[in-house]
Amino acid sequence: MKLKSALLNTITLLCVNCIVSTISGQETLPVNSNLLIEYGISPRVLDAALSTTLQSGSFKQKVHIIHDEGDVVKKADFIFIYDPNYKDGIDIQIAYDKDSIGYLERKTLLKLMQQMHSFSRKSASNLYDEKSLKVVSIKEDEVVLSFLYDAEKLEPELKYGKKAKGLIYIKNKELVKVELTNTKPVKILGQKVVAGEYTSTIYYRRTTNNGGHIESSSEEHLIYARKGKSIKTTIYSETIEYKDVNGIAVNWEEKPATVSTENMEILDKSLGGALPIFGKGALKLGYKLPRPIGVNAFMHFQSQTLKLNDIQVGFNGGELVDVSSLVKFDASSVPQNSQIESFRADVWVFPFLNLSAMVGKGRNRLDGKIFLSDELIDVLERYGWLIGIDKDDVPEFIPVQTDLTSVTWGGGATLAGGVGNFNLSLAYQIAWAKVLEVNTNKFAQVISPSIGYRIPSNGINIMVGAQGQFYNTLTAGSIKLPNPNGTNNSLDFAVNFKPINWNFIVGFYAPVTDHFDISIQSGWGGRRSLTAVVGYRF
Repeated sequence: MKLKSALLNTITLLCVNCIVSTISGQETLPVNSNLLIEYGISPRVLDAALSTTLQSGSFKQKVHIIHDEGDVVKKADFIFIYDPNYKDGIDIQIAYDKDSIGYLERKTLLKLMQQMHSFSRKSASNLYDEKSLKVVSIKEDEVVLSFLYDAEKLEPELKYGKKAKGLIYIKNKELVKVELTNTKPVKILGQKVVAGEYTSTIYYRRTTNNGGHIESSSEEHLIYARKGKSIKTTIYSETIEYKDVNGIAVNWEEKPATVSTENMEILDKSLGGALPIFGKGALKLGYKLPRPIGVNAFMHFQSQTLKLNDIQVGFNGGELVDVSSLVKFDASSVPQNSQIESFRADVWVFPFLNLSAMVGKGRNRLDGKIFLSDELIDVLERYGWLIGIDKDDVPEFIPVQTDLTSVTWGGGATLAGGVGNFNLSLAYQIAWAKVLEVNTNKFAQVISPSIGYRIPSNGINIMVGAQGQFYNTLTAGSIKLPNPNGTNNSLDFAVNFKPINWNFIVGFYAPVTDHFDISIQSGWGGRRSLTAVVGYRF
């Protein structure tokens, strides 16, 4: 596993996670220019130093790996092929002879390729911080510049670049190489690398037919300790073929002979699966997409105090009569507490459209009081004997106390999109509930618009928004009335409440691993709520 970690970080030039130390040098910048422009260097070469797949063309590289454990030395050789126009969803291939990959396994290479696809994007450019450019030294024929990467421009997969120390070497007014070094201890896929034990040197050549620079070769050295042993992994890469964005072959001085891959084994790994539709194109353009299919355990709690809208009463199963004028609405209220436990499955059909279905159970408790008006109490005290109510037994209020359980099911759709690290979503859910105690069905609709910000360093998405709930607020029931004569009398009622449709919501979504994620959401306002979701995506 540690060999895989070293290979993954070094072959993709992604092992740079370090702290930048300040280098004294020239603080002033050229007028109406910067140091890269002054020396005829494109910022894209610094992108390529961070990841070779950020070059603008397609290429082949010979890769030679030496894994030295002291008493055992292992080697591997293969051809790394990068071509963003090869196939839909396939940018990277690895060609090898059966005996050339040595200690590496096919599944290791496939995993490596899958993770490297995140760098196969067309939107990344100029990742360096222009203000960080400084002149470190100037000799007769050599200039050394220092630079930092811009933390705000780096995707999570490139976050190690936030702590990268970079040096640019220019000799005889020509770019020679870029060096990257870690200056403090850093963990690389679980392996702790002490300060100065990772170095990457990327050599560049100017093309002879159409200008610009390409990465001609690189050397990476990674040293770390495992089980008391010092392990050193070295990766040598040499570009043997390069084509520009139009597919035209590029030449450079001292270009090595190309290598035919016709009789080699070829490994390729698609960028994502069949879903979401158009997802492969979105990934290649640099958009970050979740895994397409998910299953979730869903818990939702909410509480609110309902106010009366109207009320009807009757006796012993007779016709209900509207008596809203006989109730103290201002004094009456009914606290409601609800809980839903469910399982939900969802799928991203398009990069912008998610469909879901859910099934679960719910519990709902109403525990309130509806106070009768003084006029109604006076009437009942005078004439209540006609319906078996003694004057001393006239209630001051009608208790509304119900505990209901339900089976719930439903579905929904979510529209989502974003610009940079900001994202918008609009979710619409419908749900049905079969209330078991009274054998009735309830129907509800939920609308949730929100805006979020995705923290680049860890992928956590913080969101704020609102939630609207729309459902039938009518509650009906009856209470038994005391009767000294022993007859069964009841006071029947049907109460309609003023709905609390909207409240504010805040929350976050956090990817725990490549597959597991959690989401917590809290609601504020007239309705308080708490939602927790634990999901697995594949």
